[in-house]
Amino acid sequence: MGQERVILAVLDAVSPDEIESLLCRLIEIEGHQDVPDQERGVAGYIAGWFRELGIECRLEEAEPNRLNVIARIPGTGSGAALLLNGHMDTVPGYGMEHAFKASRRNGRIYGRGSADMKGALAAMMLALAGFHRSGVRLDGDLLFAATVGEETYSPGAYHLAGSGISADYAIIGEPTGLRVGIAHKGVAWYEAEFPGLPVHGSVPELGINAIYRSSRWISHIQDRYLPLLKQRKHPLLGSPTLNIGMIEGGTRPVIVPGRAVVKFERRLLPGESAESALRELIATLEEVKADYPDFEGEVRIMDNFHGVPHAPMQTPPDSRLVAELLKAYRSESAGEAHAEAETPIGLQFWTDGALLQQFCADTVVCGPGSIEQAHSDEEFIETKQLLQACRMYIRSACALCGGAS
Repeated sequence: MGQERVILAVLDAVSPDEIESLLCRLIEIEGHQDVPDQERGVAGYIAGWFRELGIECRLEEAEPNRLNVIARIPGTGSGAALLLNGHMDTVPGYGMEHAFKASRRNGRIYGRGSADMKGALAAMMLALAGFHRSGVRLDGDLLFAATVGEETYSPGAYHLAGSGISADYAIIGEPTGLRVGIAHKGVAWYEAEFPGLPVHGSVPELGINAIYRSSRWISHIQDRYLPLLKQRKHPLLGSPTLNIGMIEGGTRPVIVPGRAVVKFERRLLPGESAESALRELIATLEEVKADYPDFEGEVRIMDNFHGVPHAPMQTPPDSRLVAELLKAYRSESAGEAHAEAETPIGLQFWTDGALLQQFCADTVVCGPGSIEQAHSDEEFIETKQLLQACRMYIRSACALCGGAS
């Protein structure tokens, strides 16, 4: 039969009610940093769901007691492999009323994780189920990976990247409103430390004020370094940024401070790294010292990500993965597509896609829901987008993995 008939056979094996019910069940299983076993309950449910259907599935320990879920629809071995990926953890309920009791209202499903990102997990799980039920055999493998810890420092995706898994294409299901995200910035945290000489505040001229030293450097960052960053431009992401978020220094108003620490983050464009930015920041200290010979300070990378690099992500806009997802969007939008939605976009938030690019160069972010809903007290997802996402993943798999004809 022709490819479109094969695609329709897979699509017909998935129902909107099933996707919605699956999402509601996933929402009701808490999996966040305040739960003793974190995502373990979610992982156990997903693995059991696949095994009950007869789909190949395994659990991998990313950290002690924290399990990634890997499922696979095997191909014939002669085609490209596509990986569908999402994270199982959410943020806590915070101020959201009945956060872990899913509710359906006005074409939406409300609940913590509905948009970020259990909606995409449900759509991806049903995409695999559609191929399994229909009996359609692809040439390449269709893989699914549900990972732990994206809301903290991404140990799950980091483990996955080093686990030996292989794929030619990867789709991360973070909420993009089904737009195809091909780039985002990286992020690194730093601290600059400035020594001083503490003395009594009545004789400040006998000491060295560490806070004054830090303020000289901060002024240099504002007046000279930030303008340089603004001159760098990425066509989708704009300029790199630096934000000073914390200043710590001193012990009492009556004592000249002997130490000051400035903590800040730097957002990185593709082509930059935490290390290359560190070299630039060290140069700013040297520039201040050239103006003020008695100046002293040092800057270093903070280990807030526990050794997991948070690099930028970028996939070429002419990638076949991008083309097939955009084509799938047009097919599933039923004439409702807006012209701007048919072009790739850059994302303002970081994703696990940067880690997956360590083994899969063609990685994009495309999922149902809006990032504006993520972590909010009214988090929801449009049910219509749930089904559209699942059908887009199915169409993309047929095109990329081959053999669906």
